[in-house]
Amino acid sequence: MKKTPFKIPERLSVALQPILDRLDAEGHFGIIRLMKAWPEVVGETIARRTEVQSLKFHTAVVKVSGAMWIQELNLMKAQILERLRQALGDDAVRDIRFVRGTLRRRERPRLRAIPRETRRFVELPELKDPELRRAFESLIEAWGRASR
Repeated sequence: MKKTPFKIPERLSVALQPILDRLDAEGHFGIIRLMKAWPEVVGETIARRTEVQSLKFHTAVVKVSGAMWIQELNLMKAQILERLRQALGDDAVRDIRFVRGTLRRRERPRLRAIPRETRRFVELPELKDPELRRAFESLIEAWGRASR
């Protein structure tokens, strides 16, 4: 009986990389990789005060919350670039430009809704149509339960 040669399993990321490289001939996926790696590379404190805005011609543009942070980050630029090179595994980012800007609001966990009793203190005017009256009561009841 003849043995069938089997390939050694490889990581999915390794198998898909040639396909992604062909799809991303212009380097559009580099920004996504940079955005994912940024918090780990710079740490939580800096990540909260910065936001990757774009990546063009191997230069990352990073919005920063204040001028003092821009000054500090410029002093750390060489270290950050080296860490990015290691994290990304290539030289997709060769320079970083820090610009002052308003950061987008970070998503915060939604608070759990607390059930409360329906308010029924709203007096409806005389409505002759029972279906219309039920619709108004239902609307008022839903309004009373809505979180504010």
